Amino acid sequence: MERFIPTKANKKFEENRVELQTVLRGIIDKKKKAIKLGEASHCDDLLGILLESNSKEIEEDGVGMSMEDVIEECKLFYIAGSETTSNLIVYTMVCLSLHQEWQIKARDEILQVFGAGELYFEGLKNLKILTMILNEVLRLYTPVIMITRATDKETKLGNMMIPPGVQLSLAMIHVHHDCEIWGDDATEFKPDRFSEGVINATRGKGSSPFFPFSSGPRVCIGQNFAITEAKVAIALILQRFSFELSPSYKHSPFPVFTMPPQFGAHLILHKIS
Repeated sequence: MERFIPTKANKKFEENRVELQTVLRGIIDKKKKAIKLGEASHCDDLLGILLESNSKEIEEDGVGMSMEDVIEECKLFYIAGSETTSNLIVYTMVCLSLHQEWQIKARDEILQVFGAGELYFEGLKNLKILTMILNEVLRLYTPVIMITRATDKETKLGNMMIPPGVQLSLAMIHVHHDCEIWGDDATEFKPDRFSEGVINATRGKGSSPFFPFSSGPRVCIGQNFAITEAKVAIALILQRFSFELSPSYKHSPFPVFTMPPQFGAHLILHKIS
């Protein structure tokens, strides 16, 4: 109910929501028109594929997604495919600026594997230190702070029986900062907690408490792509630059649905000769 209270932040959120709806509606209408006129193909991009799939479903079954449904899918494309990965890269650079010793370790590993040459996929899989760093950033600055699930049948959760049709919120941000799972240093940046994998990082709790991309049959389909994309970006930067925080930087994670830095991330880069 909090989002319906007319606070300044909620009013701004609603303005942004309406503006985004309008922009996406225009993009969708433009794409539909281009396809109809033969100026674009259904296979050009994700939106085209989505519209083609929806059109076939309507033809075959008589039902399909409404314009509002398509708009919501487009929002998901953007948030899941762009903002979350960019936040991961930004917070990784912030953490490596705050903890220069880990920046040095990551760079040394990257130069050992690739030198100053081009990156390749098999080499990315050998970046153990960078993987530890990314896992720790994902834990501290979870890309999506909360997900929801709904019970489709009566379900037992601990000592509670939950009837069907109940929505459950899973607050990853709280689980990832829980001292009972991660130890008294749960709020600290310590990538070496992942040195022996996720299972050994949770004080005997297994891998379940670490779910930055959700888990189970509805795990994020782009998980591996997002991690690979972040590895490539960070590796390319570390090959070429060292970096530190600008004096103007203000640490201000802003948890909404995702968790972007509220005032941006001001960094100073130094070219490596």
